[in-house]
Amino acid sequence: MPDRTPQEDLLIVEALVEFQYREQEARPERADRAWQLATAIAASHGLEVEDALAQRDAV
Repeated sequence: MPDRTPQEDLLIVEALVEFQYREQEARPERADRAWQLATAIAASHGLEVEDALAQRDAV
């Protein structure tokens, strides 16, 4: 698979955060893992999750 673009990573972060929010009570372990992945992907671009989501809104 080719490298992802920063815009694709923002979409992935958004999807992971949405999954984490939706599943935090039903599947807390998977929700926590989704948050960890979102955090790692955002950090790979020098961002916090909140900053990545704010940039998504600007795109």
